[in-house]
Amino acid sequence: MKVRSVPSVLVAAAVAVTLAACSNANTGGAQQQGQRDTERAFKQQAAAVPYPVADLTDSLERRDISAHLRKTNKPNAIGYLYLFPPMGATPIGYYVIKGKVTSTQSQMTTDQMIVWSCPNNEDSCSRGEMQASVVNAPGDDGSYGANEPGYYFTLAEGTTVTTDLHYVLSDNPLPIEVPRLNATKG
Repeated sequence: MKVRSVPSVLVAAAVAVTLAACSNANTGGAQQQGQRDTERAFKQQAAAVPYPVADLTDSLERRDISAHLRKTNKPNAIGYLYLFPPMGATPIGYYVIKGKVTSTQSQMTTDQMIVWSCPNNEDSCSRGEMQASVVNAPGDDGSYGANEPGYYFTLAEGTTVTTDLHYVLSDNPLPIEVPRLNATKG
């Protein structure tokens, strides 16, 4: 479970208040009464169980993330990736991999750009007249559109595998009797 800086009760109240404030003023008393009830309920809940700000001097979640990053962000780390068929509970096999698993949707450049243009397709205009638009940027390979779904990883012997099957990754072999799927035995 992720630790959030704002309790979910605060988020729910903020969403309710924002939606109420943004709604049409003609919605009448029911909407306003609902907002007052939400605000009153939140105040009562916050008073009954205050958010423990003073007690939050350490975060196990942040420690776990830091330790995981340190362990997995090593190009030569060996891992054991167990593949599962769609809707399957038993793995079909495992790979011995080197490095980490990477999403095919990851890229090193931004996926959107801001483009400035003149209104009404004019050839020139002053800086104050220009309009900004957000457009899709080309991917790392220079093409547009999403990549194939899934993720990829490199086998210990150097072969790259891309798949969209579910997987479990471990830094030690698991006690599961399934075949090793690596391209070459090593």
